[in-house]
Amino acid sequence: MTVVYFTENTDRKIIGFTSHGHAGYKKRGPDIVCAAISILTINAVNSLEEIADADFVHSEDQKEGIISVKLKSRPDEKTETIFRSLILGLKGISAEYGSKYCKVTVKEEIQC
Repeated sequence: MTVVYFTENTDRKIIGFTSHGHAGYKKRGPDIVCAAISILTINAVNSLEEIADADFVHSEDQKEGIISVKLKSRPDEKTETIFRSLILGLKGISAEYGSKYCKVTVKEEIQC
């Protein structure tokens, strides 16, 4: 299963996400659910860079199926639109193929 955790700040603006795991819909390679999740997340990273010109850090581990993104600057309308669009796409995948393959969670960042 792929689990995607989105993190919101106290203003309920998305400041990042972590996608972890492989969907497991089919074997690696022909797994269309995993491919769709990968396309959406990679497109979101590219959009943050090219469209929003956002300052962020990201890391990925293809073998483990991990991609992580966190804004270094305050979220704005463009970054929020990109993140919310990603959530919409991922929830669509979950609705179509089942939450046992793709789970989306939004949580507030805990301030210490």
